[in-house]
Amino acid sequence: MSVDVSANISFEQEVEQVVAETKKYRLHRLHDASYGSMIPVENLLGGKFDEYTALYIEMPYPVSKKGLHLQPAGTYLRAFCKGSWDKISDKYKEILAYVDKHGLSLYGFAYEKGINELVIDTLDDYITQIEIPVKTE
Repeated sequence: MSVDVSANISFEQEVEQVVAETKKYRLHRLHDASYGSMIPVENLLGGKFDEYTALYIEMPYPVSKKGLHLQPAGTYLRAFCKGSWDKISDKYKEILAYVDKHGLSLYGFAYEKGINELVIDTLDDYITQIEIPVKTE
């Protein structure tokens, strides 16, 4: 499920929307589901590494409701970025160089989520997992 990010609302309001969605689907805590952000592949290809369009929540059980975004099944390129969020741009540059070198084609969205946020002491130890669908032919 995704929550659209609008330029007219603050980050705090975006987080409130995510929390409201967890309540709507009867998740007792935000920890009952993984959550993260989405950035269109077009933005990455255009060098706009910080132009996110949605926050998402991974539901712990299948949900099929109109209007919800489902992450497509398929082959994904997966990368990890250690450290604060300002390092993610460099990781995307590495990903795009790898994609170019290997003749791969990305589509859809890059899905980012923190995978160790509950067990770290400093942002330098934060690990962001990035998954981007790859076209296979």
